[in-house]
Amino acid sequence: MQLTNIAHVRDLSSMLALAVESPGAVAGRIFNCVSDRAVTLDGMARLCAAAAGAAVEIVHYDPAAAGVDAKKAFPFRNMHFYAEPRAAKEALGWASTTNLPEDLKERYAEYAGSGRGDKAMTFDLDDKILAAVGKAPAGVTV
Repeated sequence: MQLTNIAHVRDLSSMLALAVESPGAVAGRIFNCVSDRAVTLDGMARLCAAAAGAAVEIVHYDPAAAGVDAKKAFPFRNMHFYAEPRAAKEALGWASTTNLPEDLKERYAEYAGSGRGDKAMTFDLDDKILAAVGKAPAGVTV
């Protein structure tokens, strides 16, 4: 149920442009240059699968029981990884204009079109985790 937020460069650049245009509003202040929408890590996995037109099976596990350093199991963390852009909204009147599910579809189409998805990939850490929880890694029968 950990929360995270993924920001599109269009949102980030619009926030930065507003900051440059409003030096008096930003002087001496700290802003979180992030999206204003949180998503759970499970939700992110589902959105990515939907963007790729793939099915997803989410497996929750205890990193210690699986013999894995939780910090190494990127991108999934064992804590919330979320910030919010309240200061930019208040001081700059900034608002997000992007749509994460649609942005992911666009990004996946670019990735697939580049041919990078056709390259062989290994998922050694994922395979170790799945084996530790009694799940077969993709393409492997138990």
